[in-house]
Amino acid sequence: MTLRLLLGAAAALAWGSASADFLEVRRTMHVYESADRSTEVLATVGPGVDGEVSILLIDREEPLENGYYRVRLPTGPGYGYVYRTAWRRYADFDGPYQPYDRKAYKHWIDVDRNCLNTRDEVLVRDATGAVQQVQGASRCRVVGGVWLDPYTNTEFADASDLDVDHMVPLKNAHDSGAWAWSKQRKQDYANYLDDPVHLLAVSASENRRKSDKGPNAYLPPNEAYRCEYVRNWLDIKHAWGLDIPSAELEAAESVLSACPSTGGGF
Repeated sequence: MTLRLLLGAAAALAWGSASADFLEVRRTMHVYESADRSTEVLATVGPGVDGEVSILLIDREEPLENGYYRVRLPTGPGYGYVYRTAWRRYADFDGPYQPYDRKAYKHWIDVDRNCLNTRDEVLVRDATGAVQQVQGASRCRVVGGVWLDPYTNTEFADASDLDVDHMVPLKNAHDSGAWAWSKQRKQDYANYLDDPVHLLAVSASENRRKSDKGPNAYLPPNEAYRCEYVRNWLDIKHAWGLDIPSAELEAAESVLSACPSTGGGF
């Protein structure tokens, strides 16, 4: 996914000189002359044929009127209005947009300095019994144990056959709003251990088949795990304030419609 900056010259200068509030445009919408959809359409904005994302700078002095954000026009000087529910807003972002770079999400790290990095912490946590470790010069490494991969319902004994998967992959999170996060928040997301389903020990080959796909393009081959998988996906996106594109949501709803009720919606 790429991003188009829909900025006039003045807006571009403002973007480069200070932090900004902006709207991320993910579907085609109109920019109106006034905060009323019956007024003249000054511009039409939205994703292009390649699925690129666009942004509009918000006027900080008069940001909201009658349910519309006042934004800089993408086609020249001046302002227009877009309806607020059509967008994802980012406040006080220091821009500009950064394309996805896995290195920006620093991992694996040893947060508690106990010799095990995040990957090995997950391997210890997810093993069904004791694990075999080797002591290196700077860290301890888990090399053996017994793990049951929930994606394939397959048992593994060699840690090298496993990946530690981000339930919501780093690139998917990035494209869903994490690109605007601070360096620290990106690192926190990449190494988060407080939620036991945020990171999972799974088959390396299956994890690479999943790649950065959402539920609309990938579901675990273990059908018995699909309901839990989709619920966990949605919970993580909500917990971290990440966007859920309509294709992901529709796929998730399709899966959940056939799942036993948990009594709490998604």
